[in-house]
Amino acid sequence: MSRIPRYTKYKRYTTFRPGELEELLKKTALKNGAVADVPNAWDVKHRSPLHLRWHNYCVTFPDGTTGTCHYTRQGPKWHIMKYEHGGGELPLAYHMDTLSRDAASIEAMCQEKALVAFGYAISQEQKDTKRVQPPWTGYGKRKADPKTFQLSHERAIALAGKYAFCLKLCPSGRLIAVSGTFETLDQANAAWRERGDSDLIVAIAVRWSRRWQIPRFNSLYAEQSTQ
Repeated sequence: MSRIPRYTKYKRYTTFRPGELEELLKKTALKNGAVADVPNAWDVKHRSPLHLRWHNYCVTFPDGTTGTCHYTRQGPKWHIMKYEHGGGELPLAYHMDTLSRDAASIEAMCQEKALVAFGYAISQEQKDTKRVQPPWTGYGKRKADPKTFQLSHERAIALAGKYAFCLKLCPSGRLIAVSGTFETLDQANAAWRERGDSDLIVAIAVRWSRRWQIPRFNSLYAEQSTQ
């Protein structure tokens, strides 16, 4: 009876990454001539179009731009969609219900949740305009340049997060409000459509910069690009 070696190449209770153990066993079997070369079973299962756990898909956002959705299946009723938009990321969107694991079902959900994530981004942008300092980006200064202020301190606090029609001045590019304010972006967009003046810009008041600013997220941009 052969004696079991006291020490082995791998430590006890070694944890392998998904597919790593299968790959190691396959290499060992191939080396010994026990089996012919076959595809990795784990890879075939989890990357099959009918059994997806991760998936990337190109989606169209309400503003007419396109981006990438990174889908991850965390469980039978827990699905996460992470979106890339214009060089940045949108807030995460979730689907907390059953979802088929085929590519067609996942891609349809990615497109549906793209509208939800875009709505989250609009709400977050409006919330950020009410901050005393700009959102932290991980580098650079967080204080606005006083030379660019257009609104007084009190006026900036009162208008922060509200929308209005503005005209852009040349060559400075400054925005000057020429209308009353709107509490939501939907209200401002509806009024813009009714007015029908393409020279007007829907802008939002920002507290920390004390000026009017063109929103980064607005579904109206898709309509304006076709005019």
